Amino acid sequence: MKRAIFCLLPALALALALAGCGRSAAAMAAGEAQGNGGGMAMTPSFSTTPTHRPAPTPEPTPTPEPLITQEELEALAARAGEDHGAMGLQAAVIQDGEVIAQAAWGWAVNGQVSMTTDHKMRCASLTKVSVGLCAGVLMDQGLLDPQADLSDYWGVDVGSPYYPDVPITADILLTHTSTLADVSGSLSALKGSSARQRLAGSGFLGGKPGEAGSWAYNNYGFSVLGMTLELAAGQVLDRVMGDALLEPMGIDAAFEAGSVADTGLLCPLYQGRSMTRSVDTQLGYVCIDQPGYRGNYFAGGFTCSAGDMAKLAALLAEDGVYQAEQLISSESVAYLEEPAFQTGSGFFQCHPLRLREDMYGRDRLYYHTGSSYGFYGLMSYDPDTGDGVVVFSTGASGAADQYGVYSVCADIARAVYENA
Repeated sequence: MKRAIFCLLPALALALALAGCGRSAAAMAAGEAQGNGGGMAMTPSFSTTPTHRPAPTPEPTPTPEPLITQEELEALAARAGEDHGAMGLQAAVIQDGEVIAQAAWGWAVNGQVSMTTDHKMRCASLTKVSVGLCAGVLMDQGLLDPQADLSDYWGVDVGSPYYPDVPITADILLTHTSTLADVSGSLSALKGSSARQRLAGSGFLGGKPGEAGSWAYNNYGFSVLGMTLELAAGQVLDRVMGDALLEPMGIDAAFEAGSVADTGLLCPLYQGRSMTRSVDTQLGYVCIDQPGYRGNYFAGGFTCSAGDMAKLAALLAEDGVYQAEQLISSESVAYLEEPAFQTGSGFFQCHPLRLREDMYGRDRLYYHTGSSYGFYGLMSYDPDTGDGVVVFSTGASGAADQYGVYSVCADIARAVYENA
């Protein structure tokens, strides 16, 4: 009986529905017969709700494969430190604009304090990248024209007596083609007053400024450049870089070791096992808030951790963007990366970055090296992928590879770049 009842229910429901609509079966048939044949279509007396299909769920963006794991970087750092006799070492790797891994190995203070990723080292000529970034900041602020005659900033007629019609510019200083005599070993020559006299003619050697043939790596040129930037800005470079880059990026660094915020993290430097720069000595290196007063620290005094320098590399690799904020214009970054000429050593001299093709398995890498008082370092990045490697070391061997990169740094960089 249940089956018979269930069979009758559809018919009964249909009859009730037709009755409720007040339409006979004949009327229904007539309406259907009219169809689309030109007569008035019958309008249903009940509302209809369109059926909406749910939007397809988008495919999730795949998480990029990490360039290297923390454990792998730690193993590389330990191997490089041991193989090259380092006292201590830091390494940092960037990917997609972020520092993805940091490692520390060895001693910050021989036999007493272990190296950490937070310790800070005087990073020698990697300082020149920081000075270049300051130039880019001032270009963005309209305070520096890299092609302008330095006379505009120094208040004297600047120029080589051998080529008096060739203006000396910040661009020339950035590319090591100023032909200024490198007297960076003289503290008196690093004073602004002495630099002004040298720029007025007495400090130049032969050679045409700005020419590739006049290229000579020049620490004094960067001391002069740093003072020039301070005169252009009307403030010291610690403030220029601090306001524009260091503070927004969460970096504790300074051009003078004693001016970092946390001086308790300063590392002594070692040549082999002999200390070459104690922390007490470095504490005496402090900023004098007088623009253009001296250029002592613009060739090699910048003090930070490898992780801090890696953030700056990430900024460059991402065309001036750090954590979705444009801190320096892409135009200024493009200028810093612009090749001026190729040197006899095989790299392209930029402003002041170096560019080399077919290096560590990459089509091209921007990089800079640094060495002094037993520090050996590398800052590098791939502009096409955004990958980057920074290595700081102290006490290691100064042996270098075929690219002129110190082997203690090159071993780590090569392993990261080639195995990506």
